[in-house]
Amino acid sequence: MKGLKKIALVTAIAAAPFAAQAELTALNDVSMGDVTGQAGVTIDLSANVSIKEIAYEDKGFLVIDGMTLGGNRGVIAAGGAAALDDIRLTIDVAGTDATADLGTAARGATYLGAAGFSTDVNEVSQNISDGDLVIGLRSQSGQPVDFGLAIGAVSLAKEQGNTANIGNLSASNPDSTVLVSELYIDGFLGPIDVVVQEESNSMNINAYFNATGELTLPFMGTSMGFELHNRRGDAVANATGTMSFAHAQVDISVAEDYFAAGEDALAVNVQDFSGDLDLTNITMGNDKSIGSLYMTDLSVTAETVIYGH
Repeated sequence: MKGLKKIALVTAIAAAPFAAQAELTALNDVSMGDVTGQAGVTIDLSANVSIKEIAYEDKGFLVIDGMTLGGNRGVIAAGGAAALDDIRLTIDVAGTDATADLGTAARGATYLGAAGFSTDVNEVSQNISDGDLVIGLRSQSGQPVDFGLAIGAVSLAKEQGNTANIGNLSASNPDSTVLVSELYIDGFLGPIDVVVQEESNSMNINAYFNATGELTLPFMGTSMGFELHNRRGDAVANATGTMSFAHAQVDISVAEDYFAAGEDALAVNVQDFSGDLDLTNITMGNDKSIGSLYMTDLSVTAETVIYGH
């Protein structure tokens, strides 16, 4: 296996506690859920995740405090499970027949009951060949998977002389700049597919989802609500079903010889980000709202290269 393939396989297996050349076969919206292959690994997942502190060190620190991941708050309030549950991961490695098993039914109107998928997104079909790793995320019940993510604060911390304060950096830097506080994101997941291509040493992530929430930006004196969906514009005519999903597809690979021979970088290609974005009840400096902002048929593609300096 190449590097990215190893990382993706280890990540999929590690998630369980928490919950010969061949002709290329293109996987598109309809065929993605219909292909079959040899028996792979299926993981049914239910989890509650809580992390007190995540600290990224350069010289100083970027600190994430109080992260929790579980169920959607609205679903919990209606009597649903508090855990991030109902997830089914299907892991398969394609052989010489260039097929892989994604588990459940196709993505169209037959999948996820009343939920449907707008055709105004720009999904890029992936080619599956011998040795590729394919991971499909679906639900066990056939309904969208609900999720809830909360983060207490994202802040800056000064450089530390030792590691004694790691795990309690915010308390040891009481005057540090708080970038984000009281971040809540609730939403639903549609189909998510990950394809790690053995020959090209790349990983493609293709996801349907929606989200709603609120956040405060203390260093800007600003707060707002937000919602990411696909209910307006072209999606109205093209959607099937009642639940709307935004779409994101990202291809991650190595930018070989980016600087010079043997000097590589990380390439992140946003092949598609499509949906409608609402920023609601925006406040600046006090509790009085200055209004709301609505973006319809937002479409983004981007190519980025990431490296140390």
